Amino acid sequence: MKPVFCRLAFLALTLCLLSTIVAAQDMAPPVPQKLTLLSSILNEDRVVWVRTPRGYDQGRGPMPVLYLTDGPDHINEIGSTIDFLAQHDRMPSLIVVGIANTDRIRDLTPSHSDAKGPDGKVTDPTSGGGDRFFDFIQNELMPEIEKRYRTAPYKIFAGHSLGGLMAIHILVTRSDMFQAYIAVSPSLWWDDQRSLHQAQDFFAARGELSKTLFFSLGNEDNSTVPMRASFEEFQKTLTDKTPKDFHWDSAHYLDEDHGSTVLRAHYAGLRTVFSDWPIPRDPSNGSPIGGLTGLEKHYRELSSRYGYPIPLPENALNLLGYQLMGAKKLDEAIAVFQRNVELYPGSANVYDSLGEGYETAGKFDLATQRFEKAIEVGTKTGDQNLDQYKEHLKRVAAEENTAAEKAAGRR
Repeated sequence: MKPVFCRLAFLALTLCLLSTIVAAQDMAPPVPQKLTLLSSILNEDRVVWVRTPRGYDQGRGPMPVLYLTDGPDHINEIGSTIDFLAQHDRMPSLIVVGIANTDRIRDLTPSHSDAKGPDGKVTDPTSGGGDRFFDFIQNELMPEIEKRYRTAPYKIFAGHSLGGLMAIHILVTRSDMFQAYIAVSPSLWWDDQRSLHQAQDFFAARGELSKTLFFSLGNEDNSTVPMRASFEEFQKTLTDKTPKDFHWDSAHYLDEDHGSTVLRAHYAGLRTVFSDWPIPRDPSNGSPIGGLTGLEKHYRELSSRYGYPIPLPENALNLLGYQLMGAKKLDEAIAVFQRNVELYPGSANVYDSLGEGYETAGKFDLATQRFEKAIEVGTKTGDQNLDQYKEHLKRVAAEENTAAEKAAGRR
């Protein structure tokens, strides 16, 4: 018997380890995939890292794309920030394209600088290739990403330091290339503030601009690199002359340095870009203003604004349904749960919620049907709440029996 016991113990341990591995995989953040493109514009191979959100392969709808400079350094950081905000309905999930560097000074400077060091030599001899770099992004990289992934037309550019400088340069020279820009610690001092002066001329002459910009600075000013003076000049430019429909914000993080400011700036930048994304709610009870009609109106407006169809989120509808149940508005709650079933027929959870709506309304036969459907779908999809659905089915069966016994006793 001992060998059999050992084999059973080993099997149990193996199953436990496998379940732990699966759970860890479920919790692990998405791993960016490496993509190498031969660029005829830059005459070199370029490596980019593409991060799709969890569940991307099971989805069908398009997603906005964020293009990021210094990709390997920041893609996981900004990707996790996006995941967090999307989970809390502060923004949509995004595809992130992080571009690796070859010659950073060449690609992330909009003009050639003849500045010389103490030895009399030009310090950045390859500088000034920024526009060719963006030719590569626009004409080679973007088409490849759009061919391989389900992309929406809404595109964001994010860059740090020289990358932030290029964000502002592209905003004022190729305004149609992106819809939103995040410029972290932009090096507006570059080449005697050439890009800053160009931006000042641009905004002085522009009456309308349907774009969004967030820019920021840490505590990183010094005598040789006037980061703060350039930052404040740009703030003043936008304060004095803001084009119609141009949405912008800025932040100065005095307790962060040039490196540490990136995390806070990315968070604030994404909140700025998607400031209108959260559902308007009644402050007294947290319910969406206007109920189901208000929810549908909100997402129609978002779809129009961002240029692609944005469905009502399953979790938002579910929350509204339970809020209505709590307020004893059972017919409205059931209507919301039914709408969720129409939109997400492949989700076990929507059937379970509709079942609870019917159960609360005393419609036990309909509740039973929905719980059975939740179990059927959940079994096929490996839903982690499958045991909960089975408990709900047992519960409604017991409630139905109790109601039948009471009815029989009254007779």
